[in-house]
Amino acid sequence: MSIFSIILISFMAGWIVFATALAFVRGRALRREQQAHNDEQERGARYRAALRRQEAQVAAAVAQYEALHADYLALQQAVEAREQAPVERPIPMVMIDSLDLSGELGILLEHVARVATTIRSYSAYTRGHYGQEPNKARYDLLWLADCLHTYDQLGKALAGGSQRALAQACEELLSMYDMYLKDGSGYDSRDTFRRLAEKVPLAGVTDAIRSIAMKTAAVPGMGTGAAAGRDAGNPHPASAEAVLPG
Repeated sequence: MSIFSIILISFMAGWIVFATALAFVRGRALRREQQAHNDEQERGARYRAALRRQEAQVAAAVAQYEALHADYLALQQAVEAREQAPVERPIPMVMIDSLDLSGELGILLEHVARVATTIRSYSAYTRGHYGQEPNKARYDLLWLADCLHTYDQLGKALAGGSQRALAQACEELLSMYDMYLKDGSGYDSRDTFRRLAEKVPLAGVTDAIRSIAMKTAAVPGMGTGAAAGRDAGNPHPASAEAVLPG
């Protein structure tokens, strides 16, 4: 073999090795580029999905805002209509022997509602079925129920039109409510009504009961004559009336 052939073969072998190495390097670079391209596509898909979620959230927020705005406009219109409505003239709605007790009975009903709302806060439903019961719940519930249990006497007196029974019921309630803020014994009603003073204030309802007692006591001949006869024999006299607006 001539030296020229040896040189040519050596050159071709070197070229083959160089081309193989170059192809290997280039192949690795292409694989890296392909992997990077795939990663970019996957990242782009995640971004698009996140964008769609954000768009859905924005659409929901816009819908919620529009609903709230509509509710706000409706409330605003209702308030404006209420403000523009003519002022209603107070009319005595509950009277007994010409005594107007509408305001006092309204305060008593508000008191009943406040007591009921406070009692409800002790229920298992409100605090959760497994929520811990307050330490003094049993005493609070006792006194909250106790401050209403003699209201039946007021009801009977009003239904029967008896000023004497009404005065007696008021005196009993005043005595009982006065005792609540003094008693510091084992059951400690004073502690209950001091802790619950904001939820169940006794001052307003006590003033209302005292007002009923004073109005009843101011009537001449209270508890005698026709009133005494009603107490004895007629539980629903014609003179006990409810005056309703015309």
